Amino acid sequence: MRFLSHFSMAVALAAAGTLAISAVPQEAHAQKKKKKSKEAEIKISKEIRPRVAEIQQAMGSETPTTAKPLVETLLSENLAPDDKFVAGQLAIQLGTTLKDTGLQEKGINAALDSGKTSAEQQPSFLFFSGNFAYSGGRYAEAQQRLQQAFDAGYRQNNIGALIAEAYFKENKIQEGLNALDRALEAEKASGGKAPQDWYRRGAGMAMKNNVNGAAGKWTYKLVEAYPTGENWRAALSVYRDSANPKLSNQENLELMRLMRKADAMESERDYFEYADAADPRRLPGEVVSLLEEGLANGDVPSSSSYVRETLAAARGAVAADKASLGASERDANRSPNGKIALATADALLGYGDYTKAATLYQSAITKGGVDVARAQMGLGIAQVGQSNWDGAKQAFAGVTGSRKSIADFWTLWIDQQAAGSAAPQPAPTAS
Repeated sequence: MRFLSHFSMAVALAAAGTLAISAVPQEAHAQKKKKKSKEAEIKISKEIRPRVAEIQQAMGSETPTTAKPLVETLLSENLAPDDKFVAGQLAIQLGTTLKDTGLQEKGINAALDSGKTSAEQQPSFLFFSGNFAYSGGRYAEAQQRLQQAFDAGYRQNNIGALIAEAYFKENKIQEGLNALDRALEAEKASGGKAPQDWYRRGAGMAMKNNVNGAAGKWTYKLVEAYPTGENWRAALSVYRDSANPKLSNQENLELMRLMRKADAMESERDYFEYADAADPRRLPGEVVSLLEEGLANGDVPSSSSYVRETLAAARGAVAADKASLGASERDANRSPNGKIALATADALLGYGDYTKAATLYQSAITKGGVDVARAQMGLGIAQVGQSNWDGAKQAFAGVTGSRKSIADFWTLWIDQQAAGSAAPQPAPTAS
């Protein structure tokens, strides 16, 4: 992640306003106080005034480097606030001329320490001071100065991300994620949107450092702000791989179904993992639909022995599986608990019969004796298959426990369909 270079900082500071120092007696200033506020006046002491004039003369000569030792000597002294501010401004101007970043930094810090920096320049000076500290590896100092600039309203030069990086450099991962989150919220509050890289950085740091629960939250933020198929795949993959505890086979299936809906299936690994989660013996219709789709769009190689064997097993099981559904529906209606209804609803969902599946999921929930969160997930997915967005969101809202994050991802995708951010994908069907 690139931030502002030292020289660019100096140019920006110079553009913000350079100091015009004059040796005009204080009586003349008094005559002009109707035009200038007292707050803006800088009163150079009589002892310092000749030295300032000498420095300015050297700066304007053909050899401005001769002014550097004079400025550094002045900065090293115990100066009154106004004199320190003037010395700082001279150092900034000379540092810009000489492209001397060390002198620029000394000047900025002297101006800040003087307490005479104007309210308009204070946020910029704080930022540049913090950025110099960051570049010098003084990360604690950088955190403090940059946060002060941020709190003062400074929003340029990726400051929010830079604060986070200052924490990451010290391996303070949670503090860095918190800083990055504040930066994202500040962008939203101003009507803007943070760069995509900020979201990816947060997700990557959370995952790399095993911050409990944070990877899922950050991938959610990423796909919420930038809902592309690529980001959906990244978000769901990162969530799956970092889930603690590890997702069960059924939970992974619920996640992979969303990946398919979000047009985020990109590799044969995605299809193979989905097929394994569905299991050709348990949900043969869904496996057939999935792998035939992968073959048709070129994501799955027809030469793969896995594809040939899995498709053959699934196709061979479809006829008998379909033939058993009528009896399963009758048994589900007669059963005092919801176990048969849940299993039958799963099978119907795999064949794309969403209306019957939704009815049986609701029956399973009502009768009880089942994992309610699992049934609620199935109900929500069946409602999605019917484009019943309100019904789906209501079902997902009732999901608790380890599946809640998966349900939240589904709800986000639904909201994006309503907002028109992506075209709804066709429902899977099986022959």
